[in-house]
Amino acid sequence: MISKLGFLLLLGCIGCVLLFFTFIERDLRSQISKTILIHSQRTYEMMGESSGNTRIIIEPSCNATFLIWIVTSYAGDPSTRSALRRAYIDEELQTLGIERVFLLGKLNDDAKRRTHVSQEALLDESRRFSDILQGDFLDTYRNLTYKHLMGLRWAMNNCKHVKYIMKMDDDIVVNIYGLLEKLHTGIIEKNSLAGYVMKNMTPIREPANKWYVSKAEYADNIYPDFVSGWLYITNSQVASKLINYAESYKYFWIDDVFVTGILRKVLYIKIQDISKIFTTDYRYLECCIKGKINLLKCEFLIGPNGGDAELQVKFRKFAKFCHANCFIRAENNLVGKTCVVAYKEPKLHKGVFQINPIKIL
Repeated sequence: MISKLGFLLLLGCIGCVLLFFTFIERDLRSQISKTILIHSQRTYEMMGESSGNTRIIIEPSCNATFLIWIVTSYAGDPSTRSALRRAYIDEELQTLGIERVFLLGKLNDDAKRRTHVSQEALLDESRRFSDILQGDFLDTYRNLTYKHLMGLRWAMNNCKHVKYIMKMDDDIVVNIYGLLEKLHTGIIEKNSLAGYVMKNMTPIREPANKWYVSKAEYADNIYPDFVSGWLYITNSQVASKLINYAESYKYFWIDDVFVTGILRKVLYIKIQDISKIFTTDYRYLECCIKGKINLLKCEFLIGPNGGDAELQVKFRKFAKFCHANCFIRAENNLVGKTCVVAYKEPKLHKGVFQINPIKIL
């Protein structure tokens, strides 16, 4: 009887030991999994009242040789990122010497429920495409400056040998072939920010407005000249100046005003107006696409998607074909002079600013 009891006790002890090791192994696997998921988690310092550094949650590598293309994107809207990826696939961008990286923040629980996009989904997206840069801050309009500076800082630290940095919003359509052609001809001035120049813009002082700016946030009655955050081009030297100065400067949430206006002015960085290649109405891009039938190029290389992410894909097909097969339009046959559309008030900064109306026939 004692021998049998001892044997049972021995079996019980062995079972406990095996159970203990099972739990230890499971815990180790969990820790390893977490370490892999939060890969390359670089700490740049947490952000306070300044516009300084932020912690990186997801970080890609940089393989660009000519242009680093950073794109501000809302974490909860993968459709615009998908359209850009389908328009310009990664293999083609590599051939062109371009690296494209999407800049994201974090979604809170409410945003996750509304968009059905979880952090796990973003991690999976990063594993599949290796083009996500995510910072440890909420993905909101009020944090756009953090996102913008995070992208410039990453490009500056990881892509030091590229010639150009291009910052773009993800709802902007671009003819990358035409833009590269202009870059290779030296259209961009050294040590400058080149884009759609905005002048004499005033803060919105109406508290009920989504884009309300208080006197405490910005005391002056007019913003410095700046380039629209739709798309601008610069280099790592300029980005370095902006980043270094921003780290000790009071935070201002309208990112293009802050980065390319306030900081630029203090640092005496030039702005270069290349607005001739922009259109503020997406329907001009649709008119450009129709010109393919007559083998006519488009003078516009950049414009909004008008809420249609697929316009990016359509315009890229037109741009690819016409880059090799179409002819430059005559002055009297430019899209801006011949496109017939109903007038709509342009909103270059998603409702923040108004610009002079453009003439549409």
